[in-house]
Amino acid sequence: MDHTQESTPLLDALRRYRERDYTPFHTPGHKRGKGASDGAREVLGAAFLDVDVALAGGVEDTRESAGLLGAAEALAAAAWGAERCFFLVNGSTSGVHSLVLTLAGPQDYVIVPRNSHKSLLAALIFSGAMPQYVEPAIDPEWGIPLNISNKKAAAALAARPDAKAFFVTSPTYNGFGADLEHLAGATHAAGVPLIVDQAWGPHLRFCSKLPIDAMSAGADAAVTSVHKLISGVTQSSVLLARGERLSLHRLESIVRMTQSTSPQMPILASIDAARAQMATQGEALWSQAVELAEWARGQIDDIAGLRCVGDECLQKEGVYSFDRTRLTVTGCSLGHSGYALESILRNDYSIAVEAADPLNIVLNVTYGDSMDDLRTLVAALRDYAARYRDAGQAAQSCAGLLIKLPAFTRQAMTPREAFFGASEALPVAACAGRVSAEIVTPYPPGIPVLGPGEEVSDETVAYLAEAARRRLHVHGPEDLTLQKLRVVKESRKRRRA
Repeated sequence: MDHTQESTPLLDALRRYRERDYTPFHTPGHKRGKGASDGAREVLGAAFLDVDVALAGGVEDTRESAGLLGAAEALAAAAWGAERCFFLVNGSTSGVHSLVLTLAGPQDYVIVPRNSHKSLLAALIFSGAMPQYVEPAIDPEWGIPLNISNKKAAAALAARPDAKAFFVTSPTYNGFGADLEHLAGATHAAGVPLIVDQAWGPHLRFCSKLPIDAMSAGADAAVTSVHKLISGVTQSSVLLARGERLSLHRLESIVRMTQSTSPQMPILASIDAARAQMATQGEALWSQAVELAEWARGQIDDIAGLRCVGDECLQKEGVYSFDRTRLTVTGCSLGHSGYALESILRNDYSIAVEAADPLNIVLNVTYGDSMDDLRTLVAALRDYAARYRDAGQAAQSCAGLLIKLPAFTRQAMTPREAFFGASEALPVAACAGRVSAEIVTPYPPGIPVLGPGEEVSDETVAYLAEAARRRLHVHGPEDLTLQKLRVVKESRKRRRA
């Protein structure tokens, strides 16, 4: 074990700040909790408020010293196998923005999977770049996106040899990994850097029972959310990079542009602590988590009326690895959508899930869980299933719960041109043949079904109408009820992809 990974420079600095008992004349205004409201003290706790300070002007002096942060980031780069690591306090979203802005400018093409997080589409708007989409298959049984296949990746590279970058999401929300080693070889042979949105994989490098991580597979950069599955606090993330195919100096400059100039020390320190924990204990901690998840998966599959995604997913198109700590469960045979099952578990059993979609719920299992926690989950699911079987609930097909996603049409202009150009809001039914000026992103899992610059088809109109009828939760459009859609005015000049 590398004993230098036991050190935590940022966490130690925060501890020293607290122990020295500084009198603060710096932000934040609550002054170590003394000015906080009673409600804030009760919910957030005095211990947290006491260390809720910024890096510069709080823990360090105001001369923007990078000593502490630089030391912590160097340790993290070594732990995650990168040449450079940047701590992010604005989540993985800001890391995706930074990478697109570093690699692509106006009219440049980037290859992106259709199931990318909305942050990537936002980055295209900011940069003026043009997407070349790769569409992963949607599993017809579970209704969830798989991953991009090597064949589709090769076709995209052949179609766009001038691409500035190839982005892939791996693992996906449901734990499906792409063939990253193959993709790294293929993209590099084409002279294109491979960038991985590894938001759901901060743990992968630290346990041999988990899929290969992006940097080990040869990616040029990856963004990974420290808060999602390891012990960073919410919003903590890291951007990992090596400089062979991208400029680390430019990347650093742009990371500074996309980050808060007042980073909260508890977020930074939590990244530092999480890295040390993973680098020194990750194999044991995540081996235990894998065992717990596999036990729970077996128990759930034995409950009549319930099913859980397992290793059979490895036979599906584009799925080359599977994070077994992700539990995707369906209760459709008992007559419940994923949304209904989430509500039942929350209201009747005090169990909060990660997410729900029309067919399934998704649950995270980590080293923070105990066998008692998993037994509680399994017991709740067993009782739920028995209740609805005993009540004579008729089994139903899940097919009626799905809304078929519209096929991509064409990118008529860059997302930036469409988003900032002259536009008008029209009834959705009148939008076929027009060009969208906004994003429509159903949540979860945050995958856009329509982006700025895309031509709206009859199929898209039908999807939006059905989504409105079902009151689907969406982000992006001005009219969240989906009665109207903002489209580019007809006078705008269109540009074919």
